[in-house]
Amino acid sequence: MRLDYADLISPLPFYIDKVGSIRSPTLKDIWNPKVTYQKYNAYISYLIMDLKTYCEQVDISKLEWYKSLPDEDKLKISTYDFIFDNEFLKNIFTEIFNFFFDENVIWNNDNKVFITFNDYDNNGNIIPVGIIHREIFEEIRDIILQRCGTAHSDTSIDISKVKNKRALKILSKIKKAKENFSKSKNAFDIDLPNLITGIAVKSNSINFINIWDLTIYQLFEHFKKEQNNVFFDIQKMSVAAYGNSKNTFKGDEWYKN
Repeated sequence: MRLDYADLISPLPFYIDKVGSIRSPTLKDIWNPKVTYQKYNAYISYLIMDLKTYCEQVDISKLEWYKSLPDEDKLKISTYDFIFDNEFLKNIFTEIFNFFFDENVIWNNDNKVFITFNDYDNNGNIIPVGIIHREIFEEIRDIILQRCGTAHSDTSIDISKVKNKRALKILSKIKKAKENFSKSKNAFDIDLPNLITGIAVKSNSINFINIWDLTIYQLFEHFKKEQNNVFFDIQKMSVAAYGNSKNTFKGDEWYKN
């Protein structure tokens, strides 16, 4: 699911029926001593991690098995399949979901699902809001990453529904290319603390006092707009000095994506 731009920049949680509400954390949320910037980075790392990396870094015992699978079969496996028998993954994703969801989240071992809830009944049992199961796990993971301004490294297509062998081969090549790209490019090229400092110093309205109320997505968008405005100002000065005879300067470029 691709979120609308209006949903991405919103400070309000994004509600998913029968699941719960995913929020875009503010910088204040991320720098909370109970979370910390370092732990937030770890959360994002687990969310963008591909299956091969999971095998290499989390459960090395599955690596040879995963490598031996045909490419078509690899595409049918979800990270969720690894959670069932890995206590560490159950705990880490419970922690991740508790951070990004408005609701409380627990792992239910009997049904192999995550349950979201807000309250308890009179008998002390939770009152479910929704569940996160295998069929929607990748979509939830992708929505969280979108709200954080981070691209998901895996394909979001439901491979189990792809019957055409040629299509499966194409998707397999796409996944391999994405895995190679993720190895060559650090997901955290932009150092967030330096980004915060740069924006707080340069912006006319954002400073070290109010910047912490921005969501992480809003911060990245502000940075992008600041970059665009630098180029816009250069173009504007050039037109003022030399004119716009070729009509290459557009006065409305400053607010366009």
